[in-house]
Order: sequence, then structure tokens, then C-alpha cells
Amino acid sequence: MIKPLLFLFVAIALHFSLFAQAYDPNYFRSPLDIPLLLSGNFAELRSNHFHAGIDIKTEGVEGKKVYAAAEGYVSRIKISPYGYGKAIYITHPNGYTTVYGHLKKFSDRIEKVVKAEQYRRKSFSVQLFPSPFSLSVEKGEIIAYSGNTGGSGGPHLHFETRETKSEHPVNPLFFGFYVKDHRKPEIRAITFYTKDDNAVVNGYTQSKRFKVQGGNGNYSLAYPIKMNGTFGVGIEATDRMDLTSNTYGIHNIRLYFDEQLIFEQQIDEYAFHEDRYLNALIDYETYIKYRRRVQKSFKEPGNQLGIYKTLVNNGIFKIDDQKVHTLKYVLTDVEKNQSTLNLQLIGDPNQLIKTQSELKPKAIKFFPYNQRNTFLKDEVLVDIPKGALYNDLYFEYNKGEVMPKTISPLYQIHNHFTPLHNYINVSIKMRGLSSKQRQKALIVSTTDGKSWYAEGGKWNGENLTVRTRSFGGYAVALDTIAPSIKAMNIYPGANLRSKWSIMLKIKDNLAGIASYAASVDGEWILMEYDAKKELLFHLFDDQISAGKHQFKLVVKDKVGNETVFESSFVR
Repeated sequence: MIKPLLFLFVAIALHFSLFAQAYDPNYFRSPLDIPLLLSGNFAELRSNHFHAGIDIKTEGVEGKKVYAAAEGYVSRIKISPYGYGKAIYITHPNGYTTVYGHLKKFSDRIEKVVKAEQYRRKSFSVQLFPSPFSLSVEKGEIIAYSGNTGGSGGPHLHFETRETKSEHPVNPLFFGFYVKDHRKPEIRAITFYTKDDNAVVNGYTQSKRFKVQGGNGNYSLAYPIKMNGTFGVGIEATDRMDLTSNTYGIHNIRLYFDEQLIFEQQIDEYAFHEDRYLNALIDYETYIKYRRRVQKSFKEPGNQLGIYKTLVNNGIFKIDDQKVHTLKYVLTDVEKNQSTLNLQLIGDPNQLIKTQSELKPKAIKFFPYNQRNTFLKDEVLVDIPKGALYNDLYFEYNKGEVMPKTISPLYQIHNHFTPLHNYINVSIKMRGLSSKQRQKALIVSTTDGKSWYAEGGKWNGENLTVRTRSFGGYAVALDTIAPSIKAMNIYPGANLRSKWSIMLKIKDNLAGIASYAASVDGEWILMEYDAKKELLFHLFDDQISAGKHQFKLVVKDKVGNETVFESSFVR
């Protein structure tokens, strides 16, 4: 009796496993009622993260109606000057949640709930988790209007499908959304990386890039490559779609060495905690220097991405003979459009070594990638936790001079061409500061000694410490300058009867805006904040009656500097 029951259990488990992987192409409708043209596709490479959804063009304008993709309930609403801006999350009975980002505004009934919460908390930035079914929606119901809020670089709708239980983003195009695409991926170049001390590629002992030739799905090099040693390889390629000029990420990449599949990656879904491993997937130094994204077809030791379907020797291959070898890439998009790159590699242990002019600073300490590492010298302590590095590191350090904008020397903590996965702690000892100076002190970073970025910091005795995810130059600076406020349409006695808003611009010179609060006649009012435009605005509603009023805005930065703006106006 046990065997039949076991068989039944396995059959049921297999059924649900297969069902979970079967994406119903008819369950969701399009969130817009215009043809779907994308400005970004799923899992394409972004700065420090993969793209969690698709970016749908809205014909260059804001205000397009956004529809619920299926029945469900609003499970989350988030409003922020950054990221997705105004966003709605709808949980559906099929086990998925859809996300709609960069919205201009919500539908009236959702807007009413959100605004009430903003006034209750006296904050523009809010996050709501409505109880199940308190905000139910029907398939095709208007839930919002498209916009350009948050970190958006232009009007569009960011749309995601997430597995509700795991919160993993899943490629929305698996669910039957039609995007016209008959174009094949385009390949620009490949780079070979030497993986042992004696490896040589065409006479070079370091990485070597080769531009490829061809098109329409067929690419090659005009000549064979001479190689000897152990290598990894990376590829520069993008996908294309019909009716747009945008470039997109590649869905599937396969690499064959001597006709054996040694590497395959495919991103159907991923976990958000994997995002930053993107910096181990790409050649990070090349990206920082030249803004070219080379995707490595081999796995670094500290790379924990789960996107690899095949890894033979982590994608590393060796040539130690004088034979002719073949290397082939096959790149495929979601619509099965495919491109190939074919190369010939000739084993040659007798290559003439060419001089490479790249100069590197002298490393002063070796840091294994798989353990905690610390560095203490001069007035600086660097604490690098286990898991922060993707590879072993020959750590570099230099103490420089006090800069015009700093009160401490500039400490060069390794270099900004090496990525960090987790936060590290950087502490700088500062003696002799007054209590007032300590309040205004913060750690700043730079990559060129000209542009400075506020890192913040907390005091522990004489040590100012900050958590950061970047190597580079670090120093202590003072920020004694209050934020600036520039009124756009309000001034003493301004007649705003025909205006739809109060508008001001706010800006801080270093530490960054920490808070702002506006009131009319002593009562808090909602000011929306568009951080990328440095714009604050209040949309008039029935909260402010006709007549003369007094407006007040208080803006503080992150070290406590404060600016107050006041003005009367007539409504």
C-alpha cells in the first residue's frame, strides 16, 4: 500500500511543480490600452541590479490610463521621491503579484486612501499595506495614470510580475503580452581574460578585447586567435526589438568550447538579494572606465547568482597544445531569435610577448574573498566583512593631502574599479574638533578629487564611521551651508487664484536633504517631491479656502542645517 501512496504523492507534487512553471498566457491583460513597445526588458543589466520588469513606452507622455492586469486586491502602495516613485502592487489569486511603477497619480478611490494616510503621517513618502480585499480591483479596472515619478528617466510604465510567495520577479513576457520582435541579438565584441600567470592571448598577458564582424545573426573574427594557458571569456551584446531603437538584455547565453557546452545562463526569474551580484557577472572595471558592459561567461568565486544552467569548470577553459580549437557563442532572446559567434583558437606556446603599458599601484595587503578582512593604518580603519568581495583582492592604500573641501587628508582606500557586494565600514579618526564642528562633520568620498559625495557617518569617540559599498577616496568634511529654497511661483502677496499649485525648488550643497515640512496658516500641507528635478509642489484642493493665507516651508539637511521660507499669498 505504501508504494501506490508514494506514487500518488509524487504524481501530485509533479503536477503542481509543472503547473507552477506553466505561465497562463490568457490570465493577464495588458496594463495599457496602446501597443506594447518596450524601452527596457526583463533582467537587463542596470547599475548594481537587474531590471525586475519591463518598461513600457507611453508615447512620450504622462497620463495614460493604467489598468489592473487581472482581478485581485491592492496589497501594497509605495510613494517615494526615488525608485519606483508612486507604485501599486496588486496580489492575484493565481499566485502572482503585479507591480505598476513611476505612476503620475492613482485612481480616485486609491488616491483618497493614500492622501488620508499622507496627512495622518504628515509625510509625502509613505508605504501602505492595505488589508486583503479592502481595495479589491477587477481585471481591466483603471487603477492609476502613467507618469515619470521616482528615478524614472522619462515617461513610461514600469510593470512587473512577481511570484507572490517568494517575491521573485518573473519575466512578464512569459504571460502572453505581445511585443513585436523579429530582430536577432547583436554582438559587438568579446574579451579574453587570462586566468593563470603564464597565459597569453595574441601576445598579451592581460585581458584582450576583440571586435567582431558580421550581422543578421552570424558573427565571426576575420582571423584566428593565438592562445596558450587558462582563460575565461566575456561578451558584449544587446538585443533589439521591432519598431524601437532601444537596446535590451540577452535572455539566454550559451558558450561552447570544442563543441562542448561549458557555460549557459538564462534569467527567467531571480531573487532581489541576488541583484548586486550583477557586478560579479560583468567586467566591473571596464564598465566604470568605459561604460561598456562585458558579461563574463565564467563564474567568479564569490558570485552566488542562481542564473547558470550549465557550468563546466566554472566556464574556464585551457589550451596547452598547438591544435586548432573552436569557440562558439549562441545568444537567444525570449522570442527565440538567435545569433551565433564562431571563433578559431590556435594553441601557440611560443608567442612573442607584447608590452602592455597599464600601470598598477603597489598592493600592500592580500585579502582572501571568503573571509573577513581588516586594515588599520594612520587614522583609518577599514572593516570588510565576509561576502563583500567577489574575488581575492590585493588591497591598495595611500594617504594623501588635505583637500580644499576637506578637513582631513584624503585616504585612498583601494580603487573604485573593484566592486563590493556588502557594506564595509570605514572609520576616520578626527581629533580636536569642537562640539559644533562634530555636528557638521561627515565623511565624503571621491573618485577624482573634484566631485564629492556625502557618505554621512556616526561618531564613536574620536572616530567617524560610515557604511559604504564603494572603494575610493575618503575624507572628512564640514557642511555648514544650509539648503537653498527657490520660489517658483509664490512671493509675498502672490495671487494664486488661477494657479494649480505652489512650486519651489530645494537643493543642498553636500550632506543632502533630510526633511522638509510645509504649512499654510499653521496647518501641515502635502508637498510632493520630485528629487531628480529638485522640485517641491503642492496641488491645490479643497484643503485651502479662498482668501489670504500664510505659507511656510522648513528644509533641513542631514547635518542639521536649516532654511525657512515664508510668504503670504491669495487664493
